[in-house]
Amino acid sequence: MRAALRSSIAAAVAFGALALAGPALAQSVCPGSVSANAYAPVPRNAAITVPDRAQTENERRLRGAVLAALQGTGRRVAADAPYVLSWHGGVAAEGDNFGGFSDTLQDRSFRESDDLSWAHDVPRMGGRRVPALRVSGVVELRERATNRIVWSAMLTCTRHGTDDEALFGHLATAVAPLIGQSVAGRAF
Repeated sequence: MRAALRSSIAAAVAFGALALAGPALAQSVCPGSVSANAYAPVPRNAAITVPDRAQTENERRLRGAVLAALQGTGRRVAADAPYVLSWHGGVAAEGDNFGGFSDTLQDRSFRESDDLSWAHDVPRMGGRRVPALRVSGVVELRERATNRIVWSAMLTCTRHGTDDEALFGHLATAVAPLIGQSVAGRAF
């Protein structure tokens, strides 16, 4: 009886440890932080547009992820909206023998959702291990009528994995709920 009780307790403890460790073992596609600044009020019911400048499949995926995230937070999306959302940024890779980050990856920047080459995998550098990728960017919301920036966010994260669609969804869902708000260093 005592042995059965002991093994039941041990099993319960082991199961509990696994249950607690499960989420901790799952790694985010790009853990990072975001800071945002509101320069003018953005009405909660105001429609937002994301320009359709997509030329590649990944560009379409990013735009789709942003539109889905906006709608998922209750934002209206319309082509002729009074607010225009754009993305700018790039990637830096741990690149040289000195262990520092360098911004030497040519053509790996993005602007207004029209160039997503930054999201592709970086090839091995000189036969060494795959470098860590630091994704960073700025998201701006502008008034269409004045072209004035009314809200912006800066984000940075360290990319894990190669699933571009998951990366785009992760970034979009980190940013969309913050539109119109000011926050400092919120982890995502």
